[in-house]
Amino acid sequence: MKKIFLSVLLCAILFCLGGCEEQNEAVETEAQVVADAFTDGDMETINKTIFGTNEVEINDGLSDIWGEDAQSQDGVLTCIFDLVTVKVKKTTDSTIEYEIEAPDMSKVFVDMDTNTTNISQDELLQYIKNYAQNVETKDTTVSLEYILVDDEPIVNYQDEEFINAVTGGLLDAYKTLYSEMLGEYTEGGINYEKGD
Repeated sequence: MKKIFLSVLLCAILFCLGGCEEQNEAVETEAQVVADAFTDGDMETINKTIFGTNEVEINDGLSDIWGEDAQSQDGVLTCIFDLVTVKVKKTTDSTIEYEIEAPDMSKVFVDMDTNTTNISQDELLQYIKNYAQNVETKDTTVSLEYILVDDEPIVNYQDEEFINAVTGGLLDAYKTLYSEMLGEYTEGGINYEKGD
């Protein structure tokens, strides 16, 4: 009786391990496709992964910083992504962990010449591209959760931490700049009202 029970238990364990192995392969394949897209400069896959489409749909609030339409291949994001390395660090039964090396864009607006008041959009975009190519890199580890649907991993690559990592902190830098500009505008409005 014990032998039968042990045989059944061993078969159940092997079956579970086989299923887990297939799931792990699907997750590792998904993770590697994303990493390879950055290595290969595959903007179609990157756009599909991050933005859910083959073309970047730039929302109005970010259009100034991203600059050009989605079809342009010399945009700010393309320039930055060309300099980004994404590696799969590990996969677990619920997460994919990536190691991301990207140009450190966290101070791109802080380092900008403050004497430049009338900078054109083209000049700003060129400045950002040049900055990305000349700044030091930074390493970030990002862990993304996934779920399995029909044995296929579904991952939210629109995660702010992931996007911030692959843009080298450009997203946070832009949000900080926008917040500061909004604060200055609000203060200016208050001062204007007090002057009445």
